[in-house]
Amino acid sequence: MLAPDPRFEQIDAMEGREFERAVADLLKLLEFDHVEQTPFFDEGADILAVKDGVRTAVQVKRWSNPVGVDAVRQLIDGQRHYQCDRGLLVTNSFLTEKALRSARTWNIEVWDRRKLADYVPGDPPAVDTGVCAHCGRPVSTGVTKWCLS
Repeated sequence: MLAPDPRFEQIDAMEGREFERAVADLLKLLEFDHVEQTPFFDEGADILAVKDGVRTAVQVKRWSNPVGVDAVRQLIDGQRHYQCDRGLLVTNSFLTEKALRSARTWNIEVWDRRKLADYVPGDPPAVDTGVCAHCGRPVSTGVTKWCLS
């Protein structure tokens, strides 16, 4: 479950294909060329984009839970299927540790909720670090890992 962030209200409410279109528009703003969405059954890449001659397969996941390693594997397949030089995984959520390790191993760039926050308007919400964002229980000063329930 994602912590509430008013900057992401519209994104979190989007359907999958709608989020894909929003990511395609963002890539165009970031000066990617030839940005195109793939057909509904996408073979592991939702968007194909080129920047500075480098062809990129983009896998887009609009999820409320962490994205797992299967999404990275799908993107690797998509990268090969569409003969792309690199892969980019974009999510409004976060990745599991296993997915992050796999992305690093395969040199997949990841734009998660933290990275996307650079592109959404508004100020970040105030965070009470004395309370677990997941369960609301008080936490001690210096705690870096919260509730695992």
